[in-house]
Amino acid sequence: MSNKVNRAQQWRLFISNFIGFTIIFVLLGIIVFVLFRNAMLTSTDQALRVERSSRLDGGPLAKKTVVQGKQPGSRVPASKAIHPFMTTTLIFDDQGEIANRDQLGSRYETLRNITLDKSQVGQLHTIQVGGKYNFRTLLVKVPKHNSDRLVAGKYLLLMENIDPQKAAMSNFTRVLLITMGIFWLLSILMSIWMSRLTMRPILKSWGRQTEFVGNAAHELRTPLTIIQNKLELLLTKPNDKIIDQAENIAIANSESQRLQKLTQDLLALARSDSNTLQTNFESTPVASFLQQTVEPYTEIAASQGKNLVLAPVADFHATLDQNLVHQLLNILIDNALKYSPKDSTITLSAKVVGRKWQLIVADQGIGVNETERKRIFDRFYRVDSSRSRQTGGNGLGLSIAHWIVNLHHGNIAVKANDPQGSRFITTLPLNPPVGLGGHREKQA
Repeated sequence: MSNKVNRAQQWRLFISNFIGFTIIFVLLGIIVFVLFRNAMLTSTDQALRVERSSRLDGGPLAKKTVVQGKQPGSRVPASKAIHPFMTTTLIFDDQGEIANRDQLGSRYETLRNITLDKSQVGQLHTIQVGGKYNFRTLLVKVPKHNSDRLVAGKYLLLMENIDPQKAAMSNFTRVLLITMGIFWLLSILMSIWMSRLTMRPILKSWGRQTEFVGNAAHELRTPLTIIQNKLELLLTKPNDKIIDQAENIAIANSESQRLQKLTQDLLALARSDSNTLQTNFESTPVASFLQQTVEPYTEIAASQGKNLVLAPVADFHATLDQNLVHQLLNILIDNALKYSPKDSTITLSAKVVGRKWQLIVADQGIGVNETERKRIFDRFYRVDSSRSRQTGGNGLGLSIAHWIVNLHHGNIAVKANDPQGSRFITTLPLNPPVGLGGHREKQA
């Protein structure tokens, strides 16, 4: 079921990425095409406007040059025209008849079907002549007082051949379509890659969540089953005295306490995932804080036949959340007590290292091999599951410790303790930046 959901989500991401890339490429192609087409016609339109200005200036016709070329041409001012070999002029009288037929010569047969539309005076248009020649046109009305009597009072249709521009546009369009097709195919590959890249952390998170839920359900089910079995056993013996069932009651009570501890740990991890915990960072004298925190555990260690020693700590201040660091010490000391044999010593020390300070909890217990050190801070991970069951561990303590250290922008690592055991080394900044949802109190 989860695989189907993941595939469906990845397919939706692929479709959305592909549509996004397609829209971008299409819009880019349209913008480039329009800009290129306008740029191609700009010089042509400018040539027509220059030609119109030269005609309206009234220069003598004798100074005009007869255009010879592949396309039909006409007489234009040699000193004024930008593209003299590409321009043709038709002169219309008031009845719409072509007045310069003799000057056009053989070209007249090609241009004879062009009609005069007086409403287009001053407007730029694109026309096709003879089914193959393309022109950009500008219609001009020459005033009657113009000094050139040949064109005075007549209509001039200035025509600029744009067949080269058309050919260039055709080639450009073909290249643009081929390029867009290639990029369209690339967008498919890019969409597949991006959808997989996007889904990778989601799948990883989904896998961790599934594993977390499964492990949590297993951890919760075990104490609940034991408590249920003991209570059902007690119901079968209603006449027994408490002393007779003291062992079963003690087991049920122990499991309920373990269930309560597990629930608290799960709630702590839930808050860490949602970043909803309010922190209270304040400047703290580390030596006195550690002394007050560790003191109760020395009695617990003594009751188990173990020694808990706090090494002398220099007098320095660090900004920290006292409740969270107290919980961190609780986890590390409790972990050391669980896996240390009798008559062993657990040493806790703290020192300043540059702009940071280190908290070290060293034990003489079973130790952690190098391959397991990488996973020891994972949720529900236990080095020895059977031994953890006996000691009441659920594999969440060190994960919570890791979260507390990250909240203080520090790091925690486990190393071997010579000659036996482990050293949990926590490195924290003396003045960490405040995390999300937290606030810092000023030093008194």
